[in-house]
Formats: sequence, C-alpha cells, structure tokens
Amino acid sequence: MKRLLTLLLFVICSGYSASSQAQNAQITGTVVDSTDKSPVVGAYVAVSRDTPDAKPEYVTTDEKGKFSFNGLTKKTTYQIKISYLSYNDLIRKITVDSDVQNLGTFELTEAVANLKEVKVVGQVTAMEQKGDTTQFNAAAFKTNPDATTEDLIQKMPGITVTNGTVTAHGETVNRVLVDGKPFFGEDAALTLKSLPAEIVDKIEVFDKLSDQAQFTGFDDGNAQRTINIVTKADRKVGQFGKLFAGYGLDNRYQAGGNVSYFKGNQRISLIGLSNNINNQNFSSQDLLGVTSSGNSGGGGRGAGGGGSNNFMVGGQSGITGTNSLGLNYSNKFGTKVDVTGSYFFNRTNNTNDQTTRQEYFLQGGGGNQFYNDTSRTSSTNMNHRVNFRIEYNINKSNTLIITPRLSFQDNNSASMKVGLTSLANGSLLNSADINRTNNTSGYNFGNDILYRHAFAKRGRSISLNINTQMNDRSGVGRLYSKNLYFTNLEMPGDTINQENLTSSDGTTLGSNLVYTEPVGKNGQLQLNYNFTLSNSNSARETYNLNFDDNSYASLDTLLTNNFDNRYTTNRAGISYRLRKNEWTSNFGVDFQNANLYSQQLAPRNATVDQTFTNVLPSFMLMYRSKSGTQFRTFFRSSTNQPSITQLQNVVDNSNPLALTAGNPNLKQEYRNNLNVRYSLAGASRPYSLNAMIFVTQTNNAIVNSTFIARQPTTLPNGIVLEEGAKLTSPINVDGSWNARSLIAYGKPVAPLKLNVNVTTGFNYVRSPGVINNVSNFSNTYAVSQGLVVSSNISENLDFTLSYSGNYNVVRNTIQPQMNNNYYTSGISGRVNWIFGKGFVVQTDVNNQSYRGLGEGYNQNFTLWNASVGKKFLKNNAGELKLTVFDILKQNNSISRNVTETYVQDMTSQVLTQYAMLTFTYTLRNFGKMPTPTNRREFDGPGGFPGGGFPGGGNRGPGSGGRGF
Repeated sequence: MKRLLTLLLFVICSGYSASSQAQNAQITGTVVDSTDKSPVVGAYVAVSRDTPDAKPEYVTTDEKGKFSFNGLTKKTTYQIKISYLSYNDLIRKITVDSDVQNLGTFELTEAVANLKEVKVVGQVTAMEQKGDTTQFNAAAFKTNPDATTEDLIQKMPGITVTNGTVTAHGETVNRVLVDGKPFFGEDAALTLKSLPAEIVDKIEVFDKLSDQAQFTGFDDGNAQRTINIVTKADRKVGQFGKLFAGYGLDNRYQAGGNVSYFKGNQRISLIGLSNNINNQNFSSQDLLGVTSSGNSGGGGRGAGGGGSNNFMVGGQSGITGTNSLGLNYSNKFGTKVDVTGSYFFNRTNNTNDQTTRQEYFLQGGGGNQFYNDTSRTSSTNMNHRVNFRIEYNINKSNTLIITPRLSFQDNNSASMKVGLTSLANGSLLNSADINRTNNTSGYNFGNDILYRHAFAKRGRSISLNINTQMNDRSGVGRLYSKNLYFTNLEMPGDTINQENLTSSDGTTLGSNLVYTEPVGKNGQLQLNYNFTLSNSNSARETYNLNFDDNSYASLDTLLTNNFDNRYTTNRAGISYRLRKNEWTSNFGVDFQNANLYSQQLAPRNATVDQTFTNVLPSFMLMYRSKSGTQFRTFFRSSTNQPSITQLQNVVDNSNPLALTAGNPNLKQEYRNNLNVRYSLAGASRPYSLNAMIFVTQTNNAIVNSTFIARQPTTLPNGIVLEEGAKLTSPINVDGSWNARSLIAYGKPVAPLKLNVNVTTGFNYVRSPGVINNVSNFSNTYAVSQGLVVSSNISENLDFTLSYSGNYNVVRNTIQPQMNNNYYTSGISGRVNWIFGKGFVVQTDVNNQSYRGLGEGYNQNFTLWNASVGKKFLKNNAGELKLTVFDILKQNNSISRNVTETYVQDMTSQVLTQYAMLTFTYTLRNFGKMPTPTNRREFDGPGGFPGGGFPGGGNRGPGSGGRGF
C-alpha cells in the first residue's frame, strides 16, 4: 500500500511538472522595416490562441525591434499580429515546438495606396475605434516644438479645452492618466500642461470604471470620462521639462517650470510656480470648502487673465498670486507591486472687487425688489495634498489596491461689503455696511482598500471594497455690521459686533461586497451588498461684544447651535448581464434601507428620526460594431442625502440683509438618471460623430425657500427680520428636471490641413423654488453652438479659431416678470508662428459679447494678448520673449445666474494691461529604452490577469474585468 501511494504521488508530481513545463514555453522575434531593415521600435505585438474567442496578450518591441512572450503552451497553435503606425498589419500563425523558440525576423511594409499612379506613402491613421476606446495617433497632428499635451489634444476631433476645462465628445474629462497611471492625483489640466507633446504616441479617450467595476465588468454608475496619454517607446527614458522666469510692468512677475525623469517604469516629475498674474496652478481640491472669499465665478476671460498660459482650474475671481510646488512619483517593483504617489502644495493670495445685482419679484403686489452690493475681499489660502495608489498583484488570482488621500487647508480672509435693498419705484428698504474676517483650517482624509479574487472558473469572482473618509474643520470669524432700516421708525438702525466659533467633523465608513457567477454561455450574474455609516457633528457659537471689558463673552443663543447627524444605509442588489454578438445588456435592481437620525443639542434639544426604503433599478443596453459604431443607453436610480450644513438649524447672519439657515426636517433626494449615447468613429471614417442625451429627474429635490419680509417679522427662533431682509433655507420639492443634449462632430480637412470640431446642444432645466411660501418653477431653455478650427499645416505655424454662442430663454410659472431672454457669445483666435532663425510671434484675441442682461451689464469687449520672441542656444533650448497682456485695455468679467427665485448679474475685478519679459529654457534629453522583460497588458495598463467578459461593459484602458 505504501509503495502504491508513493508511485501515485510520483505520477501526479511528474504530470504537474510536465504540465508546468508545457505551459512555460517562450517565443522571441524581431520586427524590422522591410525597406531598410531598420528595427521598428514600439510596435504592438499581440499573441492569442488560434481560436475564435481567444483573448490576445500584448508586448511592444524594444529599441532593437525585439520582443518575447513567456507562459505559452507547447504543441499549440497561436496567431501573432504586429501593428504600428504607417505600416500594414502583419498576421502570422505559428505552432510552438520547443521551450524557447526564435521566430526570426518579421518585416513590416509601409502602407501604400495607389491613386491614378500617384503613390501616397506612410499616411498616418488619425483616429481608430478600439472597443469603447477612441484612440488618436499623435503623429497625425502637427504642433509647435514647444507644444504641451494640452496644445496637442485641442487639434483632435471632438476634444476641446475652454478655460482649463477639457471636454471630449461633449463630456467633461475628469481624469487624465499617463500610461494608465494617475499623474498629480486627479488634476487633469496640470497633467496636460506638464507633459510636452513630443513624448506622446497616442491619446485614448474612454469611460473609466471604478477599480471594482473594471474587475467585475458591471457598470456601477461611477464611470469617469478619462484621457490616457500613451508615451512613445523611445521617450520612456530621459529627462525633459521647461523652466521660465519673467518680470514686467506694475511689478508683475512669473517663475516656475516642470522637470520630469523617466526611466521605464520609474517616473519622477517636479513642478513649481510663483506669479501674481492669475496663473492659478491648482484644482478645486485645494479649496475644499474652507474659503470664504467671493469666488462665485466670473464670465469671459476676466477671472483668469493669464493669456495662453492660463493655468486656471476651479480658480477664484479677482486677481490671484500663487506659489505652488508639486512632486509626482511612480514605479513598478518586480512584477507584483505598482506604486503611484504625488504631493502638491500651494499658497494663493486673492483680492477681488465685485458688484452684484439681484432682482426678486414678490407675489401679491409690491412689484420687483432689488438687492445690490459692492464688495472687496482679500484671502490667503494654503493647501497640502497627498495622493497614493498601491497595487499589489498577490498572484494570478488575487490583487489588493490601496488608495489613500490626505489634504490640509488653512484660509484667512477679510471682506468689506455695502448692500442696499430697494423697490422698483426707487424706495429704499434697508442697507448694511459689513466687515468680516474669517480664519479657518481643516483636513480631509480618505482611503479605499479593494481586494479582488478570481476563481478558477472563468467569470466567477468576489471583490470587497472598504472605504474610509474623515474630515475636520474649525474656524474663528468676526462680524461688524452697521444696518439701516428706512421704513422702521421705531428702530431705524442697529449695529452688530460679534465673534463666532465654528467646528465640524465627520467620519464615513463604507463597504461594498460583489460576487459574480457565469450563467450559461453568454450570461453573468452579480450579487452585491453595500453598507455605509456616516457620522457628522457641526457646532457654531456666537458671542456679542461685551462693552464693559471689550471682550466677546456674551453668548447669543439665537445664533448658537450644536448638531449631530447620522446617516446609515444598507443596500443589496442583483444584476444580470447578457452578451451576444455585438449586443450587451444589463438589468439590475437594488433594495435600499436608509436611516437619517439628527439631533440638535443646543440651544434646545430636538430629534429627527427618518427611515427611507427605496427600490433602485438600473438598466444598460449597448451595441458595439467592429466598424466603430456604438450605441449605449444607461438608466439608474439613486438617492442623495442632505449635508450637515443643510440640516443644521442655525441662522448665519454673515450678511444681515440676507440670512441663511438649515432645515433638520429635510429628506433624501431620489434621482432617476438616463444617459443615451451614439457614436461613429474608426479608421474607416475620416470623422467622429457623437450624439448624447442626459436626463435627470429628482423627487424631493433639495431647493431654496426664500422668505422676504414685507414688514418687521419675528421668526420662530426669535430673530427679527426687518422689511426687505431675506431668510433662505432648504426644503424638499418635487418636479425638478435637468435635460441636456449634444451633438459633436469632428473631422480633419486634409486638403486645407485643418481640423474642425462642431458642437450643437440644447438644454432644458426645470428648477422648483419657493418664495414667500409660493412655489415657482423656473424653466430655462438654452441652445448652444460651438465651432473650433485648428491648423495641421506644419510645426512652425499653428493657429486656432473658435466660436461659442449660447441663447437662453427663461420662463417662470408664477413670476412672468422674471421671464428673460439673453445671449452670450465668444469669438477667439490664436496664432503661434516660428520663422527665420528662431523668431517667434504669438498672439491671441478673445471677444466676449453679452446681450439681454441687466442695465449696465450688457457688454462687448475684446481681450488681445501678443508676444514676440527669439529662440537661441543649442537646439533652440532658450527663448527670450516680450509679452503684452490686454493691449486694448478692455478686459472684463461678468456673469449671469438665473435661479428659481431671483436673477443675478455680477462683475468681478480683472487683471489690466501689463508687459513682461520672460526667459524660458527647455530641457530635452532622451536616452535608449532598456530591453523590457515580458510585459503583458491585459486590456490596457493596470488590467487584471485573466481577461474579462467577452465584449462586456465599458472597458477601455485600465479595465480588464474577470468575466468568462
């Protein structure tokens, strides 16, 4: 018996060993040009079993044109496909006969088309559709030698950049990756401006699913429009960057730059910036709600003012001085650990002079009421933010992804404001002369831990995501306000002199467990359970000045509050996905139970305990043809909880003429979202066409209710509201709709060497609101038209012309006096010309027109910037440039905001004319790419081994769901 067991064990081990060796064969080869036999660097080599449903694996050739594959099975037939820009694809079938098999040399022939005996050789395909990813070949678009990636992508059909916001096929781009990895967190504009166009091989545009959804292949509704920058194989080793410094009139200055070190998987980038010309090199992450200055937007170019070098992303109105520093690092350690991290610091000083005009119409007589104010605000904001992503491939079946985020903020601000309320006949109701200071600091921390396991049976998987979020904020503010009440003879005025102490903190713990199981040949089932617990606390203590000892020691109980909030959700669901030929469908339903428990601790005790039970259906239908035609419709229901600020029942008297307060009785919102998208793209079409419809319908929408006092009125909390003063608080109202449609068309015009992008859109918004307990629905209809024409002539001449127009019609159900038609348009042009021995001329002109706004707000102005420079040093690495900003002295900033209760027009301070002399040094030092080890890209960078559901889900680069 013992000998029998020993023999059996020997046979099993021998079979296992033989199987392991059989599946560990290696093939090698070399790819060269068929004409001059030179190696082809960076060619894509795909290897797959010679079966209809086989999933390919990829490598790229090294600087010698060589490639290798490991882990193949002997005595098995494989198909090899080699592709590269301007070459014909090469397909060959081979049978693996030995452990290490050299396939020899593969010769690629250049793509040639015969047109009446005229040969067109090596024409680069500008755009291809690969699955649900639109891929642009950078070689097909000509840019200046100093161009950034942002300059490059603006030439691509369907992609535009406006005031730092990137849109692709009509949708805002939320993330930009470099070779599938994050770069400076999620700051899209910073990434595009930091990378030179010359290192880019391809630009990929797709909807990136969450890490968990990529793994399962089921869309969880959290997809983000993403651009992935694929760098050239011969630019993956080297140092590159740009350093600049300039000084000009009125003590205007700028200095900074970026330097990157790439060596295969190891990449280090350093950026810095210091200026006082509104180049705001940061994103909205750097503010995180701690600012209290007037940053409520500005139209046109006024809020920016940095010309073609504008770094503005979510910036502030007015004039801003910025000091920032950033570091990005990524590396791959062995075959198991992939690390990406970034640190970013900035300090901004902002000043802003602003005028605001609001018009209200009151039911029941009395006509319109107007509120006007002028303000001057200054603020200093400091921010540190750190982002990491650690991906650990434990083995072929298990991965662990950890993504921590941490930021610290500190903000100091001071403002002076004079506000005045009046009636349509000119009668004055009240006024306030307000001085405020605020000092606020806080931090935000978040972390996701995602574990993914793929079972041996293809399509069976389990994944668990654990999410943690914590935040804390505290501040000290002072308010001094002299108020006049022109209709109150008993109390014609008063003075407020107060100090307030605010604090808020919150913690959220969440988990999401997902299990998938194959059903039949083409189906897959998903079961999911989600639990979330959010706890938050907010407190505000207000003290009046004690004149006896000149201290803030007298507690104002009417303006003091302490509030606790807890929101708990339990959600379980089931989904089924079916893939058949070119169609994919997904049906699902979630059952959610949520509890909202709120407790007011001061100045009196009150408790709100609400439970909500919801059914949340979802549906997806997608058609995707091999020719590049795609159709996708997606429907999902979701809920949205009120914030602690909206729930906290304490009056904020920062502006005594316009008080605000929360509402502890708020319910959660219930939203229905429908997205429909149709697109045509691909190498067979010299254009891209995208049509989209987005509709959101909200029940229990959280909107503002405004009460305007007709006479001195005592509120339930004891505060007296003088005539003309307002109190605004949130309430729940049904009937909110938001619909947006867009058609985007992009086409290169080869005979004229131009790229043309055309967009046409129609929006409809139905916003409910309440004013003096009467409901009003504001219906806004907007038609937009956009046109961008960019050159593709040469590297020495680059120009862009653009037009954007918006016509808005506003109609109100009970306030026809607020009905309004207004039109805004912008026409701009930019030219960059290099001629002679390194001479450079740059100019950009932007005309803004506003019609139909309030009196004094209809304007037409032109912002013209121009520069002339000379390149010198070796390889033209140096440049000296003289720039004049706002040559015509017409820069302006205006905006209109139409709400359900009022119409607001606003102007903000802008940067005026200045001249600056700037020196720029460009660093370009690229080396040779080391011979890579066998690198498999499972459906793009960061993919998960095992490959996913055939054709299922929104995949694109970075996906790789574990389907079957």
